[in-house]
Amino acid sequence: MIYILIVLIIAGGEYLIKNLMELKLQKGETRDILGGRITLNKVYNKGALLNFLQEKKEIVKTFSGILIGLLLLLFTIMLPKKGNKLFKLGLALVLGGAISNVSDRFLRGYVVDYFSIKSDRLQWLSKIVFNLADIAIFIGSLFLLLSSFFSSIFKSGSDKSTK
Repeated sequence: MIYILIVLIIAGGEYLIKNLMELKLQKGETRDILGGRITLNKVYNKGALLNFLQEKKEIVKTFSGILIGLLLLLFTIMLPKKGNKLFKLGLALVLGGAISNVSDRFLRGYVVDYFSIKSDRLQWLSKIVFNLADIAIFIGSLFLLLSSFFSSIFKSGSDKSTK
């Protein structure tokens, strides 16, 4: 149940935040918050990651729809199984973020990105505009990767002990 709640909180929270950004910020307008460490900056991403394929919106929509369908199927299969908590958490984060961004893509025709991180050490980072769904997808993907890595270590360890 907690994993479904995570999906709903991410997708629902992002829906509210993106609507607020649409109301409060003009496209391209910037505002510094948290002592200038975060910049609010409303940008419309009409393509995939970093506006990739922005001229091919229908391809991006189709591919996004297929991917979210596969994620939902995997989530439905994995949810009732015992264990795999890190995998389920990663999947819930990815799914929540994907639902938010894909629904934007279908309803608005673009994904609303709205903040960037200022860093003196990583100046390239301030040029990339994110949304919280992107962060959820990134962290969820890391959890899925870690889950897969640890799963393979435990399986290979148990194979050695049985030989």
